[in-house]
Amino acid sequence: MKRNVATLVIVSILIVGIAGFVYRDNASRIDLTGNQGTEKPENARVYAMVENKNAAFEMALFSVEIGGTRINETNVPVLVYTGSPGRVTFSIGGWALNWNGVKFDVRGKVTVNAEAGRDYLVTLEPVHEPGIFIMRTDERLSGVIGRDVPGTILLDDNTVTREILAREGFSGEFLANEKLRERYLNLWGITGNLSYLKAYRDLGYHLKTLGLMARLGNVEEPAVRTLILDLRATDYYYSRWSEPGRKDLILVFSNDSPYRGALKVTDGPIRSRLPFVYYSARGFNLYPVSALHWGEIYYERGDYGTMLGILNELLPLITYGEHNGAEYALFHIYFQFQNASVPWVSGYAQGVAAGLYALAYNITGNETYLKTAGLFLNSFDLPPGRDGFVVSTKYGQWYLEYNYYPDELVLNGHIIALRGLYHYWKVTGDEKAHGLFWKGAMSVRRALPDFDTGEWSRYAIIYNSSSVFYHRLHVKLLVWLYAKTGDETFLRYAERWNGYLEKKGLKPEDIPALLDEMGNAPQHG
Repeated sequence: MKRNVATLVIVSILIVGIAGFVYRDNASRIDLTGNQGTEKPENARVYAMVENKNAAFEMALFSVEIGGTRINETNVPVLVYTGSPGRVTFSIGGWALNWNGVKFDVRGKVTVNAEAGRDYLVTLEPVHEPGIFIMRTDERLSGVIGRDVPGTILLDDNTVTREILAREGFSGEFLANEKLRERYLNLWGITGNLSYLKAYRDLGYHLKTLGLMARLGNVEEPAVRTLILDLRATDYYYSRWSEPGRKDLILVFSNDSPYRGALKVTDGPIRSRLPFVYYSARGFNLYPVSALHWGEIYYERGDYGTMLGILNELLPLITYGEHNGAEYALFHIYFQFQNASVPWVSGYAQGVAAGLYALAYNITGNETYLKTAGLFLNSFDLPPGRDGFVVSTKYGQWYLEYNYYPDELVLNGHIIALRGLYHYWKVTGDEKAHGLFWKGAMSVRRALPDFDTGEWSRYAIIYNSSSVFYHRLHVKLLVWLYAKTGDETFLRYAERWNGYLEKKGLKPEDIPALLDEMGNAPQHG
């Protein structure tokens, strides 16, 4: 890899392509009937698409050549082969520039067994390996168009998203976003400053996500509502500030926030207590995990009005379904994180939602809250691969914070889900909730030796450490588990991990005070 000293030259070459066109030597879009003029019917056609996923967010710019065609935009299928059927192999080459202006090679290889008269899509997922970006085939979004992948994948993104926003009454937002994207694209072209390109990418992210979901036929009303809120939040930010946000910056359209660092806006286009979290090249996103976490904090502070306000705002964003004759509720998450596809599900959010809506019922007597809480409890029955987040491990049952990453086993997310189950059980006396809580707690008990490095705690079973913030949180959560189960193992590890803080010269947690806050004596029933 080498430092790119000609960013402005690259800008001048690519700015037209980034603005909405893709370089291609031999291709144009086909119509959905599959007609291609006088083309021979026995020919096979192969399209390639670079997915807006995984390491794509590390790539400020890229240029990939496949089948003699160059691609420099994500989520756009491009015709890369028209010809005889059979085994067709493509070597992928090119380059990518990261946000620090460092240039990397891009490599990959794809083989398609093409049948006569078929159209194929090969979706390429960029993966960052040391010194290089590798393009790997995403099998879940590849195959025969019209059979494995909907034919609508070939529709134009702008047409699809413009129609959706018009249907929802936000045509003006599409135009406002278009003007903002044009402004930042021009600034990048003039200056070569990659922060302007990142702003452009932030502004286009939600339309790209909405467009791809719609073209795949899996966009539902909660997704539309969420992504339009995200779009409006991001548009507002870039109409007022020109620098991209920093990691974990939170934007809230209210004067209410449990954290000092949140950017509070009281005169914006949205009136909402929900937090929008910034992620690089993805803009501001409504994250149910963060929103429910805020709801928990307000509950603990006794601010029930703000807690109920958050829960009420989240109600229209719930997805409902049925599994084995039982209805369930889910908070889908509509932005890519790590290697996730959209949408994905967090066990953290599901457990906390079950608990908070049950507590809302306890406070108000409103049966809607109780029914909603029960539907979130039912989501614990969903199998992996069908939005499920409960996995069997060598430790026992585990509730995944990131259901697309079943080997990760995040400690804090699992225990916080248990806390929600515990609240649900205490309000309702439901034995199913009690069983889920107890099984999950015993899984933690068995896993604790493997989460202990001998000098610190692990954030997840696959990692070697955690931040100081999460280590302290682990201590507090283990104290909570001791208070609720009476199992001395949790207290012993809380004290052991608290000792690690002292060994590093850090102030330890006050475990006796924590126990006093929790009622001192174990509360398991």
